[in-house]
Amino acid sequence: MGTEPNDHQSGPALADVDRDYPPWHAWHGVLGGLLYAHRPRSTPPLVVRAVTVEGLRQAIERAEAERGLR
Repeated sequence: MGTEPNDHQSGPALADVDRDYPPWHAWHGVLGGLLYAHRPRSTPPLVVRAVTVEGLRQAIERAEAERGLR
């Protein structure tokens, strides 16, 4: 199983997402090159996905706004 072409580029950027949004954990999905983030211990489970790191940041912001978390 190989890596996606942008794996080496998104790794540090995903670490930045983890740093900028401490309650969240971001990772690179196994299939399709999607990026995911979840907020542990949220009920119901809160998971967002996007194709870019910037899109993931926007999805996190939207999810927090919708739930009144920020």
